[in-house]
Amino acid sequence: MDPLLKIAALVATIGAAAAVVGKAGAWVWRRGRQLGHLLDDVLGEPARRDQPARPSLMARVAGIEDRVAVIERRSEVIEHEVKPNGGQSLKDQVTRIEQHTQPDPPF
Repeated sequence: MDPLLKIAALVATIGAAAAVVGKAGAWVWRRGRQLGHLLDDVLGEPARRDQPARPSLMARVAGIEDRVAVIERRSEVIEHEVKPNGGQSLKDQVTRIEQHTQPDPPF
């Protein structure tokens, strides 16, 4: 085989291998960046020059749980007031007022 042909085949093989390694490296780089972003979201980030601090995923979930608890307490109070309960609810008071203010039936 001609030495020039051997060199050309070697260069082509090395070039193909470099292309495959480059593509694999780019894929690993992209996935690594995505993993880094995921970790930043899960672990949180401290404040930087132009960006405020971002709380961690667990801190965000805890905040959501606190807000849901407040909403549930408020809904219990509202439910207590809009359902009859023996005279103390707003619903009972409106019903009493309605009964006392209805016109007398005609004779």
